[in-house]
Amino acid sequence: MKKKTCKILAYAAMLLFALIQIFPFLWLINFSLKGTAQIFTESSLTLPNPVIWNNYQEAWFKGNVAKYFMNSVLVSAVSVGGILLIAGMMAYAITRLTWKWKKGTFNLLMLGMMIPIHATLIPLFIVLKKMHLLSTHMGIILPYIATGLPLAVFIYSNFIRSIPFEMESAAAIDGCSVTKMYFKIILPILKPATATIAIFSFMSIWNEFIMASTFLQNQSLNTLPVGLMAFKGQYLTDWGPLGAAIVIASIPILLFYFIFSEQVEKSFAAGAALK
Repeated sequence: MKKKTCKILAYAAMLLFALIQIFPFLWLINFSLKGTAQIFTESSLTLPNPVIWNNYQEAWFKGNVAKYFMNSVLVSAVSVGGILLIAGMMAYAITRLTWKWKKGTFNLLMLGMMIPIHATLIPLFIVLKKMHLLSTHMGIILPYIATGLPLAVFIYSNFIRSIPFEMESAAAIDGCSVTKMYFKIILPILKPATATIAIFSFMSIWNEFIMASTFLQNQSLNTLPVGLMAFKGQYLTDWGPLGAAIVIASIPILLFYFIFSEQVEKSFAAGAALK
């Protein structure tokens, strides 16, 4: 009986914690369905009456959220793909191959985790200007990939070290090349690590504001975080459409996590097993 009571209390505590976590998003959805007058004259917890679905249409079309959304999708997809591709091969070369500067290369990458990303804004701005990459998507994709590599290599390296070396030895005896060994044998085993890196990289890139606002000086190239600033004017702000735009911006992150959440759980379990 005591064990059952403890179990019920544990589930109740987890349910309460889940409600606390999800409440801000529910509040935001409620906010996005109200008009400006209702937002300022009634309690924030009051249900919208009437429900103004037009806020989403106005945000998507008149507020150019559709354009900003596709820009963010393009930048995030290419950046995350680049991080996964480069980091995986770098981690494999560092952990499995023998070459002179591999320890120094790994230490240099780990040093990159200690440097605040936005402390590099001025040097990056100068470099990108000389390369004629300002006001281009490639001008933020390259910095995103570079800043995402240290953590990705660190995670991949730890997972590769946990893989028995005998698998690769057997493949090498059968004539398997290093490239084929990585893509055919190692990479499929790294799915949990890949999902973890993909989620954290996608979240940081999707929500990044300072680099995008600094390097993208063309409004048509803006990503969602920068584009949302257009909803706030000096004298007037469309609060309903702004709330709708923020909801739209939040949906990809939620979907991305739900798709890869199982692999992330496996990643955490594997990390605990390594300890």
